[in-house]
Amino acid sequence: MADAENPLPLKGVRVLDSTHIVAGPFCVSILADYGAEVIKVEPPGPGELGRRLGTPVQGPEGQVGFTPTYAVTARSRRGVALDLRSEAGKGVFRELAKVSDVIVENFAPGAMERLGLSYNHLKPLNSRLVYAAISGYGQLEPYIGPYAQWPSNNAIAQAMGGLMEQTGEANGPPIMVGATIGDTLPGLWAALAVMAALHQRSATGQGQFLDIAMYDCMAAMSYQAVASYDVTKEERGRGREGWGITFTDRVPCRDGYIAVSMWGHDAGRWVKFWRLIGREDLVGPSLDDPIRPGGRGDVAVLRAALERWLADVTKTEAVRVLLELGFSAGMLQTPKELYECPQLAARDLFVDVGDGLGGTMRTFRMPVKSSAFRPPKPTPPPHVGEHTREVLTTVLGYADAQFEALGKAGAFGRSILSGT
Repeated sequence: MADAENPLPLKGVRVLDSTHIVAGPFCVSILADYGAEVIKVEPPGPGELGRRLGTPVQGPEGQVGFTPTYAVTARSRRGVALDLRSEAGKGVFRELAKVSDVIVENFAPGAMERLGLSYNHLKPLNSRLVYAAISGYGQLEPYIGPYAQWPSNNAIAQAMGGLMEQTGEANGPPIMVGATIGDTLPGLWAALAVMAALHQRSATGQGQFLDIAMYDCMAAMSYQAVASYDVTKEERGRGREGWGITFTDRVPCRDGYIAVSMWGHDAGRWVKFWRLIGREDLVGPSLDDPIRPGGRGDVAVLRAALERWLADVTKTEAVRVLLELGFSAGMLQTPKELYECPQLAARDLFVDVGDGLGGTMRTFRMPVKSSAFRPPKPTPPPHVGEHTREVLTTVLGYADAQFEALGKAGAFGRSILSGT
């Protein structure tokens, strides 16, 4: 457990969270899991758009709680509602920036500049500030390209970054990955960059601006395809057979699918496999020839043989057999199977966060294990402006009269003044 002798790595780091939807909030959630104090700033009233992604939890009397997306990506924060269109609201944001270590935002390029809250505006107030800005195509000079003002989201990032073109059937259309990796991978890169910048600051005493482009992050995932093209000047088409003599694919079983990676120069495992599934006819003429039983030239034969064998075999049993033979295999798991997975339970990956109505909602905690600390249970996401008074009085030292005066000046919107 994290304690006084082994504190969480980011204990003592204050993050001003000015993010919305997924990419920015996902980044900040990682920082919060590592111990950072996070103050979430969002518009008064309905709050940031991420609150409305998905179907919210419904209470027995019609009460509305959090959506699953928001419950997961906004955990472990205190919430402040500020109207950044008002001068009073901007003034409070600047005061919070003075006493923060990190700001994360993922608005369109130029949005924070127009508000007077960009890195260039805030750096004179706090030279140690690490300012991370996530955008579709980047915004730091001199790295401005022709797409700089294009909007982006998960689907666009997957498409532009090349991952969609590499995913799907060999003769079929491109396929988008179901998970929001176009948002979460840039969020992960942003969190890594923030931690590196904080480490560098410990040596230099200076903060910096971090420019994270969703397009860059996704394109970097296509490193293998781009490097191969550089060598061959040929575009490798869609398909799942893998590289070299590897047969990598997903194949149907009686109750779902499994993924397999069948490769290697051990002809003995191939002989055992062919005999196990009743295909002695596929055993090569020489046990010293590992290519014929499992090589790329036999992809169609191998796929047909696998599918015939697996038609009456459960995916759990199929994986067990293939692992015993020395091949790599795994089940294609549904959300229900992940939810009930004994391996994930043994890894202590599950954690409950609040649903906004006093109940819990299962999600995953930080997936990295450490011998030095164990992250605490996340706290529930804030309701809009839930901690505005608390943060301004404890962090900024505002007196009640000062708080009320800011409210009358429009800093917090109507929700704070009405006590909701």
